[in-house]
Amino acid sequence: MRKRYLFLMSLVAFFSIFFVGMQSQNVYADSQYGIARKYTTPKATRGTWYYRETDKFSSDKKTIHTLKITAHTANKDKLYVPSQKFFKKNVYNVSSKKRNAFIKKVMKKNIYAAYNFKKGFNVNNWVNLAGDGVYYIPVTRTVKGKKVKALKIATGADQHASAYAFKTKALAKAAK
Repeated sequence: MRKRYLFLMSLVAFFSIFFVGMQSQNVYADSQYGIARKYTTPKATRGTWYYRETDKFSSDKKTIHTLKITAHTANKDKLYVPSQKFFKKNVYNVSSKKRNAFIKKVMKKNIYAAYNFKKGFNVNNWVNLAGDGVYYIPVTRTVKGKKVKALKIATGADQHASAYAFKTKALAKAAK
């Protein structure tokens, strides 16, 4: 009986140390890049969407593209909320050499900053020194005389629509 008790206690101690070690690793990784927490996308934007590029500058307006948004990703890009305190201390108020080294390190990690915008969200580079990223905004559109749910994919300061995404490929083909 005593041997079983000692075995169980040592097993519990092992797993406790293991889990604490794993958690401290994640905290270190997050603090290394200035991640405050995971970004959670609005429910109205989640799912698989289909779209054609409709921008006047687009060369391929016939191909149907797929966009998948989950609770914490957009097109497999991991979305996070940056720590403003970290960025002020380690990115914005440092030499350009240090800032560029940090940007180079972050680009290898596939992490992006996301922010709430209207009923949708905005995705940008982790270190955003210029530009406005990509906006994903739920809207309604009329397709063949029927109002349907759509997702406006926009860029730029004025949220210029580069495409409208729909829940089915048929709607994406039928939309103008």
